[in-house]
Amino acid sequence: MTATQDIIKEIKKTEIELSVINKVKELRKAAKMSQRKLAMELRLSSTYVNRAENPFSRAKYNLNHLNELAKIFNCSIADFIPNPFVQKDTIEEYMDIHPKLRAKYEKMIKNMEEKAQKEREAKEKTKKEKAAMKKKATSKKK
Repeated sequence: MTATQDIIKEIKKTEIELSVINKVKELRKAAKMSQRKLAMELRLSSTYVNRAENPFSRAKYNLNHLNELAKIFNCSIADFIPNPFVQKDTIEEYMDIHPKLRAKYEKMIKNMEEKAQKEREAKEKTKKEKAAMKKKATSKKK
């Protein structure tokens, strides 16, 4: 693995999350506002904004934060979201960053597929049993 790949593996945020955070950071700096002041405005701990702006931290802004940020910076929530969208498959990227979640998701899919297979088999068995009973009833009539 190259040094660049090592760094990418350590980033804890997806491209869309980084885009939102960078927009907040841009607006914060344009307003000449410190991370501490923004944290106070958002009623967050003084280190939260610092961690949110750090790509190697898992901290990020949620929709409630974005709503308050829109008020603080007098803009729309949509202004924080990439327009029209991020090209990268952000779900896949999120799963890469969170392998435990990927494993949980894959296990859930496997269980759903196994359950569906069992249901199909049970349905087929019932269908065959009904056909056999019908055949038996038909042959008794003759």
